[in-house]
Amino acid sequence: MYIKRVQIDEGFLDGVDAYFSSGLNVIIGARGTGKTSLIELIRYCLDVESYTNETGKKSREHALSVLGGGQVTVTLSDENEEIKVTRGGDDELPRFSSAYVKPIIFSQTEIESVGLKPNGRLQLLDSFAQQRKNTSSKEKEIVAYVKSLTFEANSLRKEIEGFDDKLSSLPIIEKEIEELSPQEKQVSALSEQAGVKKSSLNNLSEKIAAASVEVDRLQRFRKALKVWESSLVKAHQDSAEEKDWSDDKEFDPLAKAKRHVQKAHAGIESSLKEIASATKEVEKLIEVHEQEKIELEGQSRELRKEIERLQEGAGAVARKGQQLREKKAQLESLKELSVMRKQQLKKLLEVRNKKLDELDEAREERFNARLEAAHKLNQVLGPRIKIDVTRAGQYDDFNSEISEALRGSGLRYNDLAPLLAESISPRELLEVVEAYDYDALAKWTGISKDRAGRVINQLGQVDLGALSVTPVEDFVEFKLLDGADYKDILELSTGQRCTVILPLVLQHTDRLLIVDQPEDHIDNAFIAETLIKSVLSRDKASQIVFSTHNANIPVLGDADQVVQMGSDGKRGFLIASSGLQDPKVVNAITTVMEGGEKAFSQRAEFYNKHKYL
Repeated sequence: MYIKRVQIDEGFLDGVDAYFSSGLNVIIGARGTGKTSLIELIRYCLDVESYTNETGKKSREHALSVLGGGQVTVTLSDENEEIKVTRGGDDELPRFSSAYVKPIIFSQTEIESVGLKPNGRLQLLDSFAQQRKNTSSKEKEIVAYVKSLTFEANSLRKEIEGFDDKLSSLPIIEKEIEELSPQEKQVSALSEQAGVKKSSLNNLSEKIAAASVEVDRLQRFRKALKVWESSLVKAHQDSAEEKDWSDDKEFDPLAKAKRHVQKAHAGIESSLKEIASATKEVEKLIEVHEQEKIELEGQSRELRKEIERLQEGAGAVARKGQQLREKKAQLESLKELSVMRKQQLKKLLEVRNKKLDELDEAREERFNARLEAAHKLNQVLGPRIKIDVTRAGQYDDFNSEISEALRGSGLRYNDLAPLLAESISPRELLEVVEAYDYDALAKWTGISKDRAGRVINQLGQVDLGALSVTPVEDFVEFKLLDGADYKDILELSTGQRCTVILPLVLQHTDRLLIVDQPEDHIDNAFIAETLIKSVLSRDKASQIVFSTHNANIPVLGDADQVVQMGSDGKRGFLIASSGLQDPKVVNAITTVMEGGEKAFSQRAEFYNKHKYL
């Protein structure tokens, strides 16, 4: 796929209609004629990301300042079809006739600076990693699932903690019932009649306890229905707005989709009616059981009065026994529910662990793809240029997430966050926090157990789902052989950095490649020996677009198309767009790039005269 045509309406380059070909295309012209502007408008139209946030912001601002309220259209061509991509100055995204593969574009400053940022080096290497796109899509799905599961697990833990807190009183109640038993036996033995009534009272107490349990269960079920109803109401209210597609009322491409949406609305409304009916039935049951309980309690009161008449103080004992057994029955019910919730939590964590395993595998797969890409590049560019990849070597994002989570805790998070980020993985941190395993955290990080406990208590209050899937990116190093030793790209001069990045960029033999002024900060020897050699070795079907002031690039590179830009100070315009042999192009190269025929002849004469010196 290659860029065939670029059309610009309005703005500084209003009226420009430039044609390109496959192979090498060179944009030439004096400074200020719009060479860089033309490239930035192509980047803007095709929505191509920059390699750093800073250059991305500058590129977008440049394009919008040049375009104003106009629009740019890029026509892409391959063997099967032409694809038109159009974007206006006010458009959030481009409009296109068919899906397309985005080109690789480097601005002037990106060639110089992309190697200085860890993410820039990573993104450049990723452009060679074949499995990157699929791995990234898979990773996003898993991350969303893990966050959802962690939120659900946290809710279950809180519910279980509430149950366990209430169940802590169950042994005390059982002991009180046991201690009350002799008194109940003594009261029973006083009179056969009292014993009979006591037996009836015990039966009533059991029925009252059973009724209380049923009411409690029904009320929990009603509460769950209300929560479900609220979720459906919110889903109903948050549905997509239905708007007319266009002014053409005869055709609405969303009509079929809208019918499905209407069915979905109807389904939700039907579900809400069913939930309302279920709620009404449950409320009837609650009313029946509460009425039954009231009647049983009335009977119980009457029996207690009769027993009290028979035995002084017996009523108080009977009443206390009834209350204790009722509480015990309710707690036994909660105990069953707690066991069920714990089983749900266990299964949920098993699913989450599998998803976290899949996430680790996806990231390992991504690392291996990067490692393979680095190996292939090292084979081509070595030994002069060397690329190393370290698994999970960038801690900045994880460090920031931990710092934010510890903020306001009273802990020295600026010291703790880097230590935690480099000592423990996000998944390991999730597991020690959920398990309250301060021993493990202290062992891995070297901090005291007391401090580890405070860290775990603080992190237990934040969104552990987001923290657990924070990516710890791989770390990429670019190195240049300088004498007998390799120097890291951060230690190199601007020119040396360019001699590392440009050969890397030119290895994109299967992608449309656009570079703005690649000759900046490099000498003509490098252009002739390395840059031109790389250009000539590429498949003629692959497209390169360079903007340049250096005549060696179009001439030695045997350019297939030369686009000459001019300017009257108010706007830039197209002077010529033709092959290298066109007299207009030859004249443009001679005049604009070589300083004119006389200057070129004088240099040639000088070089010839002094060639042996």
